[in-house]
Amino acid sequence: MNERKKKNIAQIQNEYQKQMEQQAQRLKRKRRGLLRRLMVFGGVVLMFAVLVTSALWSQSSALKEKEEKKVALEKELKQLQTEQEEISDQINKLKSKEYVLELARRDYYMSKKGEKIFDVGNKSD
Repeated sequence: MNERKKKNIAQIQNEYQKQMEQQAQRLKRKRRGLLRRLMVFGGVVLMFAVLVTSALWSQSSALKEKEEKKVALEKELKQLQTEQEEISDQINKLKSKEYVLELARRDYYMSKKGEKIFDVGNKSD
């Protein structure tokens, strides 16, 4: 009999109950809207973080390549400066008449007036 009574009993729809249901539905919609906004905002923040990270990564690798290139160019510069110093020394020496005469005697077997040159050959022969 109890079961039969429960089935026959209908709920009374009063004003208070309707207001409470409407308020619960509004809260439910607000929460859904809030969750959607948070999801969109989170997605935007995530995309921004990915973009910033990728930009930093590419700049870091570009900087590393430029540093390596700089080191190589500095090494080449040092070598060229050494070469330039040697050439400058050679130019200064060539301005001296004694040095030019010494080169001519040594490399081209030229002699001074009255001087005789004897070709002795190599000692290893």
